[in-house]
Amino acid sequence: MRKLCFLTLFLMGAFLTVNAQTGSLNDYIGKYVFAEGSPVAEVTVTIEDSSLVINSAMGSTMLEKKGVDSFYLATYDALIIFNRADGKTVASISIFVQGTELMGKKESSPVAIKEDEFYATLWAKHNN
Repeated sequence: MRKLCFLTLFLMGAFLTVNAQTGSLNDYIGKYVFAEGSPVAEVTVTIEDSSLVINSAMGSTMLEKKGVDSFYLATYDALIIFNRADGKTVASISIFVQGTELMGKKESSPVAIKEDEFYATLWAKHNN
């Protein structure tokens, strides 16, 4: 009986931990727009399979969490830091790649764009 109670508590703890990790990722989702002339015009951050994914015209890549508000983009060997305006809401993104800092301002509401919608929009932009 003790083993069953312990196993139940362990599974509940693991479930709550996974939900808490996904919940905190919701702070980052949205569209970030960069300054005119930047190598990247905009990126969209979404959640797929409990991981943060960054989408741009250059492709889609998962981000590795490194610390509070900081992630690693392995494809481009880049550090990504999400900046909070008032200590609560994410207001911008900084991407440090090849000695350059790209700064993007969060534009849209914190509602994730579905992957199909993103690719449909991307396809429409490239074919116009």
